[in-house]
Amino acid sequence: MSAAGKYIVIYDISDDKERLRLSKILEGYGFRVQESAFECLLSRLSRERMVAAIEALAIETGFVNIYRINEHRKTISLGQPRPPSPDEDCAFIV
Repeated sequence: MSAAGKYIVIYDISDDKERLRLSKILEGYGFRVQESAFECLLSRLSRERMVAAIEALAIETGFVNIYRINEHRKTISLGQPRPPSPDEDCAFIV
């Protein structure tokens, strides 16, 4: 199994319906860090599925950019960091 990588997905879409459909897809792959930005931890397969789902939207009123964050570099966070999610770094066994 390939290691997961961290990605930032940003978008600028003017049509409300297109923007809502895209954000619903991205919510299934990561969490919102800004109004038009998501942070996602993706395996190769989940990245390919996410990209295919976004391509299927055939967005006409803007763009989506996906950036891989280099795992060998330290992330620098300045200001007031977001509070940790109660589910972050947790596993639930039922």
